[in-house]
Amino acid sequence: MEQVNNRPRLLIEEWLPIAEIGIEALREGGAAIKPPPNRLHVWWARRPLVASRAAILASLLPSDADRGKFLHSLGIHGNPMEVKERIADANRRGVLLGKDAYGYRRAFWYTLGPEERDWLTTARRRSCSTDEITVLDPTAGGGSIPFEATRLGLKTIANDINPVAWLILKATVEFPAKFGQPLFDRYQELGEEFRRRSVQRLSKFYPPEPLPNSVPDAYLWARTILCPYCGGLIPLSPNWRLNIKGTGVRLVPHVDDPSHRYCTTEIVDKSKDQSQGTVKQGDGLCPYPDCGRVIDGDEVKRQAQAGQMGEQLYAVVYKQTTRVGVTKAGKDKIKSVRGYRAPQAGDDVTEQVKAAMDASMPGWEARNIYPTEQFLDCYRKNMRDCIDKYGFERWTEFFSSRQLLGHCTSVEVFHELVEEIRGVHDGVIPDLDNAALSYLSLALDKLLNYNSRKSVWMTTREMVANTFNRHNFSFCWSHSEMAPTIDGLGYDWAVEQTGKCLAELIELASPTDSDQPLFTPKLANGSIQVVLGSGDSLGLANASVDCVVMDPPYYDNVTYSELSDFFYVWLKRTAGLL
Repeated sequence: MEQVNNRPRLLIEEWLPIAEIGIEALREGGAAIKPPPNRLHVWWARRPLVASRAAILASLLPSDADRGKFLHSLGIHGNPMEVKERIADANRRGVLLGKDAYGYRRAFWYTLGPEERDWLTTARRRSCSTDEITVLDPTAGGGSIPFEATRLGLKTIANDINPVAWLILKATVEFPAKFGQPLFDRYQELGEEFRRRSVQRLSKFYPPEPLPNSVPDAYLWARTILCPYCGGLIPLSPNWRLNIKGTGVRLVPHVDDPSHRYCTTEIVDKSKDQSQGTVKQGDGLCPYPDCGRVIDGDEVKRQAQAGQMGEQLYAVVYKQTTRVGVTKAGKDKIKSVRGYRAPQAGDDVTEQVKAAMDASMPGWEARNIYPTEQFLDCYRKNMRDCIDKYGFERWTEFFSSRQLLGHCTSVEVFHELVEEIRGVHDGVIPDLDNAALSYLSLALDKLLNYNSRKSVWMTTREMVANTFNRHNFSFCWSHSEMAPTIDGLGYDWAVEQTGKCLAELIELASPTDSDQPLFTPKLANGSIQVVLGSGDSLGLANASVDCVVMDPPYYDNVTYSELSDFFYVWLKRTAGLL
């Protein structure tokens, strides 16, 4: 059937500056500090903000719109192709042009001024008779498209079927524009109280460092099995590297007592002194000199499935600060150095953690603080190794006992804050507090992401990798553990980083002149409606949407539902109260 369409052709149907947008998208995502939506919470596919803005504007403006002004509206205030060539030439000559090589900030930081808004409004009216434009993203995910739509002053509908994405959308797009600076101030208050209570209850489980002026930075653990031939306890790791400079671990087998054969560790400075890996392609290798046999992978799996796989602390990472001089202002110059040491007797708090967990568990289970959810059958796509090979059944198995103690204590403190706020306000949580507490739940998720049995130690950068360094749930033989109660780390870091994202989101959501909204005279920032549900059941009236801009889901290439449930089982117990 022939379609009748009387509207003028749009800019996106005639022209789009793909090269310029591509370079700016690389600038946006390639920098060490990502845009605030990317840093707020894990999501597995976020479109560049500059590309999202380009798609929206080019789908609304007429084909003859001024292309130079269009590029400027995107935040592209130069010729990125020429700059890219200049940077490449300088790199070939060994010259670094630095972060200011482009001559302007990354494009996503640009907020349209009054004159540009007037131009866009006038141009848009030539392709549409209405001033109030509605943009729909039915699969909004991490929120790049609706975030840019609201920044442009448009009425925006953002939908996602996933409740984790829905919360991220609220926190990325809706709350910063709705509450502004008072939201940041309230989050800071609640975040400080949350941090204080959590640290106070957990500090005793993280012993101080024995060296002066030092704090623990990470604890490195390896899975363990028993050798079926000699009975020795085997710490499992594909290698024992700690950094790329040669620092690593040497296993020291103890065989004096036939009934208790175990390995301690030593830190060595040269690669040649490191021990051989004790697991390869699923098979174990016994490190005891009078045995040295290969343990078949089926036996490793059998012990794991029978609940006989344990873990052993094999190294402690610490940071030591020293005074190296005085600044011109008379302040001390401080140098921080990362070091490694073998575990000592005082590092083992297993019994204290077990006692604390046993004491807390009845109350946690009664108040639904401890996640009890089992894996679903459909999870096998991403969890085949964990479920089928190594016998995982529940989400809590992605965490060690001390990690679980910390995370559940965090949820407990969150519950207390919610109850106290309700008590002050006759059982109701005010909207501002509701939003601030939502960010607190995301801060806890940041700890979950960097403090699980999938948070491995990155030898190349000497830091903890996040759980979703890869988009799956592959089984890890070793992992790193945060020291969350240390000043500047853990709780301090998670609360502070979430607050930074919120502050930047508020900045980006604020127009330069609220009296000059784009396209619609009624809304300064645009309006946002965040919907949780299927994209085909939004119940929208005919002809109520002017433009649909979306990034289609990847179907089962990246299974968001499985990956996001890692957070969902905890968010049910935090944001789920709001």
